[in-house]
Amino acid sequence: MRPSLTRRSFVKATSAGLAGIGFLATGARSLYAAATGKANVLALKGGTPVRGKPFSQTWPLVDEREEAALLKALKSRNWCCIRGNAVYDFQKVFAEAMGVPHCFLTNGGTTALSASLSVLDVGPGDEVITTPNTFIATINTITNLHALPVFVDVDPDTGSIDADRIEAALTEHTKAILPVHLAGWPVDIEKIMALAQKHKIAVVEDACQSVYAQVNGKKVGTFGRTGCISFQEYKSLVCGEGGAILGRDDEFMRRCGAFVNNGRDPQRRERGYPFPGSNHRMTEFQAAVLAAQFTRFKDQAPLRYENGRYVEEALAKIPGLTPRKRYGGDTRPTFVQFEMDYDRSAFQNVPATRFAEALRAENIPMRGGPRRYSGGCHKEKMLQEHLNSAAFQAAFSPARLEKYRQSLRFPVMDGEKPSRKETLSMDSKIPFLGSRKDMDEIIEAVQKVARNVDKLM
Repeated sequence: MRPSLTRRSFVKATSAGLAGIGFLATGARSLYAAATGKANVLALKGGTPVRGKPFSQTWPLVDEREEAALLKALKSRNWCCIRGNAVYDFQKVFAEAMGVPHCFLTNGGTTALSASLSVLDVGPGDEVITTPNTFIATINTITNLHALPVFVDVDPDTGSIDADRIEAALTEHTKAILPVHLAGWPVDIEKIMALAQKHKIAVVEDACQSVYAQVNGKKVGTFGRTGCISFQEYKSLVCGEGGAILGRDDEFMRRCGAFVNNGRDPQRRERGYPFPGSNHRMTEFQAAVLAAQFTRFKDQAPLRYENGRYVEEALAKIPGLTPRKRYGGDTRPTFVQFEMDYDRSAFQNVPATRFAEALRAENIPMRGGPRRYSGGCHKEKMLQEHLNSAAFQAAFSPARLEKYRQSLRFPVMDGEKPSRKETLSMDSKIPFLGSRKDMDEIIEAVQKVARNVDKLM
């Protein structure tokens, strides 16, 4: 049976609270440019849609590059990376592209996180600080090591972990901080790194959803002791399943490389298993597809960013629409998810849900609604299963487990202090790979709905 929730469906389900927006729109048309006839009538009310057809939903994109790469791997008969070349070759290519000396590929973003925490020696009795607003795999990697995930509430304006609350959550048991860069949007990583350095605590970045996002010229996933990337098929760089561990510390990364390959020393090819490990290896088939996808991704990523900034800057000229909050410095999201804050008072009190409905009629795949966070990993039944297990009861005292249970309340995440903001958001992984004309149609559609907002009452 398929799992009920994947990283893909998690991003979709939370995109109204997670994504983002900044750039140049010199060619954009004036917001209230004259328009007459049926073209100015909302499509929702029988008018002609701005876009003649919806954006394609075909993903991943493939061509003869993937076919040739897979066939080459198939005919090599070296399908495991131990005897192959595709995995080891791409590790070098990706490390250089990300700006780090070391990369080890894994069979998933989850196992990349698991290996990182294992090499940090996270285990029974330890605590790892993280966010409740993430896909459950982030938490699985902590609890499966019989450590406690110590949740920190989220920033109501972004849904990311609130860096200002982390220090209060530190204890003598804190072994690591695991921030999550959600949906292509960096957390306040520089503040988190400064705090971690102050307290001498390791940071493992979950950048699984945010490959190529940057802060001040440095890619997320390269700030911490390690950073972990996912190549699951809903991400922007994909091979079906797969992951990567990135890092700068030579010895630590050596052990990460060993861990994913049953304890084999990546610096020596002789037999023997000098380090603890498991089998988290990527296959040659995955790496072959990944390398082919990367040739396309290197063009896609800058195009998506340029289009995202263009659309954002143009829409920011509309009173009531504001770019999503960034955490200081030069923050470059990936724009695989696009979001703007929506002030309904500027739109005759029309809810964002209704505004977005009108945009979808114009063939713009926008969603809208209040910025609220519900659910959260701290409410999942699996957590209670772990807390009630013999392993956790052996590792933690009854008093400590009870105190932990009582701590699982978070005003923002649980909706006790909801944000008053509403948002417009869009899965822009495919749309923002379009032409400038496509971007102008997105802009024109939002302008059209804004111009006719009184018709939505």
